[in-house]
Amino acid sequence: MKRGWALLITVAMAAAIIGILSYISGYFIFAPIPELVLNGEREVNVESHTTYTDPGLTATLGKKDLTEKVRVSGAVDTTKPGTYTLTYQLTLHEKTYSTSRTVTVVDKEAPVLELTGNGEMIVSLESLYQEPGYTANDRCDGDLTDKVVVERVVEGEQITLTYTVSDASGNSTSAQRRVTIRDIVAPVITLNGYAATYVPLGSSYSDPGYSAVDDADGDITGSVVRSGSVDDSTVGTYTINYTVTDKAGNTATATRVVKVFVESADSPDRVYLTFDDGPSSEVTGRVLDILAANNAKATFFIVNYGSTGRQLIARMINEGHTVAIHGYSHDYATIYANDEAFMNNVYSLRDKLLADFGYNATIIRFPGGSSNTVSASYSSGIMSRLAIRVEQEGFSYFDWNISSGDASGYTLSSSEIYHNVTGGLRRGRNNVVLMHDTNAKWTTADALQDIINYARGNGYSLLPITSGTYPVHHGIAN
Repeated sequence: MKRGWALLITVAMAAAIIGILSYISGYFIFAPIPELVLNGEREVNVESHTTYTDPGLTATLGKKDLTEKVRVSGAVDTTKPGTYTLTYQLTLHEKTYSTSRTVTVVDKEAPVLELTGNGEMIVSLESLYQEPGYTANDRCDGDLTDKVVVERVVEGEQITLTYTVSDASGNSTSAQRRVTIRDIVAPVITLNGYAATYVPLGSSYSDPGYSAVDDADGDITGSVVRSGSVDDSTVGTYTINYTVTDKAGNTATATRVVKVFVESADSPDRVYLTFDDGPSSEVTGRVLDILAANNAKATFFIVNYGSTGRQLIARMINEGHTVAIHGYSHDYATIYANDEAFMNNVYSLRDKLLADFGYNATIIRFPGGSSNTVSASYSSGIMSRLAIRVEQEGFSYFDWNISSGDASGYTLSSSEIYHNVTGGLRRGRNNVVLMHDTNAKWTTADALQDIINYARGNGYSLLPITSGTYPVHHGIAN
């Protein structure tokens, strides 16, 4: 009897303890395990580049909501097709309960294919078609340009090009270009020399020539028809026209203007183009070519030269330009050390010209001009003395009254040089223009043709300096 009571008391005490623990825990300790229930489907498909919002889940234990205690691991990247797993975990009393959802990102978007250039084109010959290009991009796979397949079909005068590209998910797109084979392009006539040519009165004009090329017919120079003539015994402006027609009937024309002019030292409006510091291997030849094409003469104030310079100086002399002395050396410290040093610098170059060409140069330009003040650092008053001495020894010195500005520390554009020169021209005087022809002065050569055109077009005579030219002098400052 006593054992029965003892067992009953023990059971009662255990029940009390279980009740207390269940109250504290909030659930009956012998209840079922927590329940994790997914909201929505366990397996979900979403399209790429859309926004995926997870519906979550509900976690309960009996009547108690434990959803907030659930932790989610894993993520879904909708920019990359593939299968992603989201895992939901609940830890309770050192035990972990979990479930999962599978999200598959599916790429259903086709690539973007873009053609470079026009979708409709015309070429004179099938062989002349050149692919303008294309690009292909996919939001998932990136650049697919190298995956583009081009199919070419030719039917009569029509070329159809079909461009197709597929991404890794099998989505494809295509585009077409239609090319018509029809010659609508006119030939091109290229004039040798310049389109504006100047011819001194009484000289013999000879057409520099021309060429004509057609994209379909090739070289058709022989078909060019030339009209117009030049009376080189009469001052005036003459027009020569060139015309050519290809087999398809496309016609091209070109025009050359020839101006027959009188150029004389007696002209009231004179321009003397002068170039210092040459000869140079890259600029002097270009300058001489432009002068020759325009029957223009200039003056070159040269320094010491080598074998290449010797050839250029020979050309200057043969083409009627004036070769003048800038000095064997251009080093201020050396040449302005004293009067004898300067004169030796002049005579060294004069004697070299005599030995090489039999050319007696009597015109000089002081490095820095007669107005330079840098010489005072080496010999006080030397410029005042030299200005008298050079003339006593049979030389004439020339400064300038127009500067092209090309001696500045940075490279001037050809248009800046052109405006500096043409803006400085004045009527009724000797306009002596300072320019340079070292290898760095390529923009000076670029500006020369336009300067000549402006001078001739405004009635100026382009002349070389001679012993009879009235000199332009600066005010001496040392």
